[in-house]
Amino acid sequence: MKFKSVNETDQFSFRDSQLFQLSLSGDPISMELEALIVLPGNTQNTNYTESYAGTVQLRFTDARLLSAVRDGYRYRDPDGKLLSETPDQPLSEEALVSLPSHCEGAYLYAIEELSELNGKRRCALAIELPQAEQYDTLITDSYHLILSYEKAIFEWDHYMNRVQE
Repeated sequence: MKFKSVNETDQFSFRDSQLFQLSLSGDPISMELEALIVLPGNTQNTNYTESYAGTVQLRFTDARLLSAVRDGYRYRDPDGKLLSETPDQPLSEEALVSLPSHCEGAYLYAIEELSELNGKRRCALAIELPQAEQYDTLITDSYHLILSYEKAIFEWDHYMNRVQE
């Protein structure tokens, strides 16, 4: 890979990012991303503008999955009256094993750095699964995964276009 960014999760924007491969078993925890935006402050960004990276391989070395939760939600009518509420649900081992197979085309809309724990970095990954049909307005599943890791290594071969606002 031509470009390599280490532990610079805050120097990427995930607003358009799609997840095409996710591996939660073993070390490293890895994923393949499309439409990841490299911010101007990233050490690998020689364009000094927001630019899309080509396909990105992201690896978390010496990684451990600390928790995985399916996000809850509140469903309201147009007047704001609460119709139903679903609480956050911790994922079972079975659900966790099957999660990567459901993530192709999902949106990785955030990686948030958390405080260190026992000298290891931690982050929260926010993933939203796509709708079953393009114009479907039903609620889709979203997940938050908490990882501890030594290094977050982003690698890509080339830049795509600059981000158009």
